[in-house]
Amino acid sequence: MPLDMVSRSYSPQPAIGVFLPPSRPVLGRVPSPIVIPRGRALFWEGDEQNQKIEIVEGVVRAVRLLPDGNRQVLAFYWPGDVVMPTRQSCQQFTAEAVTDCRVIRSSVANVCQAGAPCGTHQVLEETLSLALTMSQRTCVARVAWFLLRIQPNLREDPKRPSALRLLLPRADIADHVGTSLETVCRTLAQFRAKKLIDLPNRKTIKYLDREGLMRVASTRTQR
Repeated sequence: MPLDMVSRSYSPQPAIGVFLPPSRPVLGRVPSPIVIPRGRALFWEGDEQNQKIEIVEGVVRAVRLLPDGNRQVLAFYWPGDVVMPTRQSCQQFTAEAVTDCRVIRSSVANVCQAGAPCGTHQVLEETLSLALTMSQRTCVARVAWFLLRIQPNLREDPKRPSALRLLLPRADIADHVGTSLETVCRTLAQFRAKKLIDLPNRKTIKYLDREGLMRVASTRTQR
């Protein structure tokens, strides 16, 4: 069953000030993190990406830009994740900072060698898993499944006890799980009314009933 993919008009910000030439590695010296402002590209679809990029802080999304100017969010990278290098010939996505990020770039000698991890393979595995999961679930179940999946990656909000920081825009969630922005907003409001979650504000979330969310996430589409 095909995904109910919904895309929106998309104008990515230019990557001015992002693509710094890699400095020569100094033996025994660990590269220092660099700051990527929110909305900037770490690299573009079709680029030669010959560096490992470790996410130290913030969230990065893998985005496929479509010919009509729309987009599909393929995957998210969280602190501790590493975006692997990819050859220009198979670079099929753009990596953008969802939030202000700190990353460590490390140059590699060989890109996409046999047996070595590849950035495109990373996203392909994520996308295949997503497609199989989403095609069997209702739109409401997709949102519940996504909230459960990202919970381990969310950081505590120091200002609100038991609340986690949900820094992903609603539009990114919609473009990832293959539904509309309106459906995501309506579904989150329903979850809040049923006391499955609480949303102290647009950038925080409290998980009140994980078992209830799991039941919703297991709802399958009617064949």
